[in-house]
Formats: sequence, C-alpha cells, structure tokens
Amino acid sequence: MEQGVEKLLDVGSHVYNSGTVSLVGKKQYANDQYFSHGRYHYLRVPRGKLAKVWAEVVKDGVRSLVPRLLGQGEHYIDSNMFKYEYGLVDESDPYIHHGSVHIIRVAKGSVAKAMHNTKPRLLGMGDHIVESTQFEFIGTESIISNLCIVHETITILRVPLGKIALAWKDNEPVFIDEPGLYEFDSPDFEFVEYKNADERLIQLGAKKIVLVHTGSVGVTYDGGILKILPNGRHIINSSNHIFHSFLSTQEKSLRLVTLSENEKFARKSTIGRGSGAPIGLSSTAIEECDLTVCETRDLVKVGLRADVFYSIEDPEKCLNKIDSEELEDLVRETAVSTLTNIVRSTTLNEIAQSKHVTAGSPDVSTVPVFEEIGDRGGNPPPSAPMRMFFDKAHDDFLSKLHDDFMSRYGVSVSNIRIESFKIMDEELSESISKHALTTAQIENEMANLEGKSLISTTEERTAAEVKNIAAEADALALKTEADASNQRKIDGAKADAEALKIAAAAKADAEAEAILAKAKAEAEAIRLRAAAEAQRAEMLSQTQLGEQESLLGLYANMVVSSNQGVEKVVYLDPSVNKESPFALGSLENLNRDLHALTQIGVAAGEGSKAPHQNIGI
Repeated sequence: MEQGVEKLLDVGSHVYNSGTVSLVGKKQYANDQYFSHGRYHYLRVPRGKLAKVWAEVVKDGVRSLVPRLLGQGEHYIDSNMFKYEYGLVDESDPYIHHGSVHIIRVAKGSVAKAMHNTKPRLLGMGDHIVESTQFEFIGTESIISNLCIVHETITILRVPLGKIALAWKDNEPVFIDEPGLYEFDSPDFEFVEYKNADERLIQLGAKKIVLVHTGSVGVTYDGGILKILPNGRHIINSSNHIFHSFLSTQEKSLRLVTLSENEKFARKSTIGRGSGAPIGLSSTAIEECDLTVCETRDLVKVGLRADVFYSIEDPEKCLNKIDSEELEDLVRETAVSTLTNIVRSTTLNEIAQSKHVTAGSPDVSTVPVFEEIGDRGGNPPPSAPMRMFFDKAHDDFLSKLHDDFMSRYGVSVSNIRIESFKIMDEELSESISKHALTTAQIENEMANLEGKSLISTTEERTAAEVKNIAAEADALALKTEADASNQRKIDGAKADAEALKIAAAAKADAEAEAILAKAKAEAEAIRLRAAAEAQRAEMLSQTQLGEQESLLGLYANMVVSSNQGVEKVVYLDPSVNKESPFALGSLENLNRDLHALTQIGVAAGEGSKAPHQNIGI
C-alpha cells in the first residue's frame, strides 16, 4: 500500500524510501486461478473453459455492473466493481447461462425452445448468443426423432410419406397428407395426431376420409338419407354426412345348419380356442352341428352338409329393406327352409342314386347305395330320366331363391353346394351300408372281369397291330423298289429323247447353213449376171445397132417365155393381121408397142428422167 492506494509489484527488487508504503503480502499466482488486491484482479481461465464475472460498464455516464463470460487466457482487471463468482463452465456446454447472458448451441437436426420478451422462439442449428433479461431457455428437441414439435403457439410438423397429420386450425379440422416440413405460429392451430394413409376411416370433427376397397362399399347417411360410397377415396366435409360402416359385396359362403335355440346359444358363447368346437355338447351333437336335418318324402330323416353362396349386388336396396347384421340369418333361414322343402319332395332312393351316404361322420369315406345293378351294356336304369338329386336340388334351389332375393333385397344367391348327406337313423344306415358293401363287392368282381377281358383284348389288338406294321413295311419296301425302277426307266427315256433332240437340232442347223450358203451363192451369181448384163447393155447402148439388138433379144425372150408349154402353133400372116397377139414379133411391132405404152403413161415416168427416143428400123 502506498499512501492508502493498492499496488501490485511484479517480479524484481523494488526500493521505496517513504513512510507511507507498507507491504501487505506476497502471492504466488502461478498456483492460484484468481486473486485480487483492492481494485486489481487477476484471473486465469484454462483452455475450454469460460469464467463467469461481473464487469463495470459505463453507458451514457452511468456506471453499471453487467455479467460477462471471459474466455481462455490471463486477464488483468483494474476495477473496483469487478466480481468473480468462482465459477467456470465448459465452453462446449449446449447451454451456458450467466445473468442476462445466454449461449445456446443447437446441434444439427435439433431446435431449441426459448421464450424472449414473453414470445416463444425456436432456434435452429448453430451458436446463439442472447443478452436479455427477458430471455428464457426451455430445452431442445430433435426434429428427426419427433414428427411434431410444439412450443407454445409454434408447431412444427414433419409429415412423412404414408402419414396424414390431423390438426385443428381456426376451429376447422385440417388434414395434411403431402410429405414435407410444415411450421405454424398461431394460437388457433392445434395438432391432434398422425394417421396412416392406408387406414380405411380417418375422422376429425366433421371432416372424414373414407377409403373404400374393391369388394366393399361405404355406408353413410347424408342428412339422414342413405348414401352408398363406391370404391375409391372419399373426402367428407359436412357434419350432417355421417359414416356408418363398411359393407362387403364379395361373395360369401354360409353353412346351412339346423340347431335349437339352446344349441345356437351354446355354439356362439362357448367356442373353444383350439379347435373351434362347441364346448358342452355331445359328440353326436358336434357332428350334427354342420348338418341340415330334414325328412324325405318317405319320412326318412337325413342330414345334409350344404353351403350357400351369396353376395350383395345392390347395397342401397339391401340396406333399405333389412339390417346388414340380420342379412346372414335371413339367408340361412330361408335357404334351410327351401332346401328342406326340396328334400321333403324327394325319396331316399332318388337321393342315394345321386350321391354317397354314410352311417357315421360325413367326413369319412362313403360308398354308393341303392344303385341299380342291371343292364351294364349302356342302357340307362329306370331312374335315369330323372335328373340326379343334387343337380335337381341345385336348380330348384336357385330358381326359388335367386330372383326373389335379387328383386326384394338386391342380394344374389349364386350357388348352393351339397357335399354329402347322412341318414340319421343308425339302424337304417347300417342296413344300407351292408347292402352297399355287397354291391361294392359285386362291382369289384365285375371290374376284375372287365379288366381281364380288357387285357386279353389289348393283347390281341397288339398282335394284330404288329402284323399290320410288318405288312405295311413290306409293302413300303416293294413300293420303294418299284419307284426306283420306274425312275431309272424315266431317266433313260429322258436321256434318249435329249440325244435325239440334240441330233435333230444339229441336223437342222447344218441344213439351214447349207441353204443359207446356197442362197448366198445364187444371190452372188445373180448379182454377177446382172452386173454382166448391165455391162453388156451399157456396151450395146453405145451403138444404135447394139441397142436395137438388145431390145430384140428381150422381145424374143418374152415371146419364148410366153409360148412355153404351147403344143400347137397356128400360123397367121402378119401382113393380114398385124395387131393380133398371136402374130410373130418384129421390130416394127416392138416399136409400135413401145410407142403405145408411152401414150398410156407407163413410160411417161421414165421419160421425165430422160428424153424420149423413137425407135425405128
């Protein structure tokens, strides 16, 4: 202390010559994280830590003490108002709070909930530093693991594929079915729950989504009026449109049974979990649970195991006429009554000729009874014109119920299947079984005889077929040999004809060449003769005597040619008849004839090329 003022002396020697200086003490600050001396403070913050302190701040001339967080390192502070709370926090803590200072670190995939100035806030990924006395950190939530994050009036919804978010907004139901991230900041929004998109009925308030599958319809009432929803997805927004239930339109099978009221009650209320058999009933009653018991025309009590198949074709008509829960009982009771009437009009013999009967359980193997063992040659028994009982019962049953149920209830009774029947009187059943056993033995012996006969017939037929195959093979070999011989002859004849054809063609070619050579020779001779005649005529024409001699020669040749073949000659005196065609030719006559020709224009064409010359003697 020097004159009452605090001092800190560093390492070294310090000399004071004053009575106002006093030594307070020594401090080994290397071992201490924090120490102070009056207004002087020393604080060492290790790595990864933050120190919470209060520091003096002057703002607008006003001094105030505010919270601060000091990072790693050595800090020397000269302030009378500085305070250290002896608190270190990890720098990596997700939330650090000191007075009005808040540091929030939000990891990826999370959000931080906080209140700031009485308003809700959601902080996203990253570091957030807030200095406010009105800030309150509430916590963090994962966006990945939470599909819905609610913070006061803020709601964040993440709707995955295949989910539907149900919520209220402004007092109206809202369905969000598009996948994505949704954020709402409103006091009028309230999230309710998520629903799977494949649920058949999704309802919130007055809004409903009804998914009707194939093979069923939706039953709704719009203002009290029945309305049927077909296959598909339906959205209903009216509060007066109420969904009731789903109604199957697929074909159903119903076992026809006749039980007393007590047995029906026992069957419904005491069903064993394992086998499903009624508890408390006798073994005989258990066997008869699945049988329709009725009497034949000859008063024999029989039990039929039968199933009826039906489906709803017109749901609206059906629901307007009868409650859907009572439809099954209606179909069963009506079908049992109809089948009982059909059996009551049929004798036991007619039933037995159609199917098998057993004296015990209908599940065991059965044997035919009451079959006519008569003519086995294909002639029908006396009862053959009558249709088999099961076919007759099937047709009569459908003819009585199908159209009636369709017109009245819109229900299609499509089929009835009668599996087997049982004679309820055990003594009669045993008698019939013995008779059936005898009949079966006889049929077995007849079947053995037929089998032996069939084997003998097959062996004979096989031997005959072997012989036929051998004969066909021999015939085929002979045919092949004959075809080969004929083919060789045909090939030889074709070769001879081809040789003759080639020889004739060669001969014709030789004769044609000879004729052509001869024709060429004659033509050459004619050409040479004509050339010689032309040369001779040219030489004769150079003299007048030669010209007349040439003309006379031509005329003489003409007369000779014209008289060929003449056997008799008549002499005419040319001096008497000069113009007769039988007169002897002369130069005078030739000259006259040529002159006459020029008069008729025959020689006029020739005269146009050369001047006309009169020929005289």
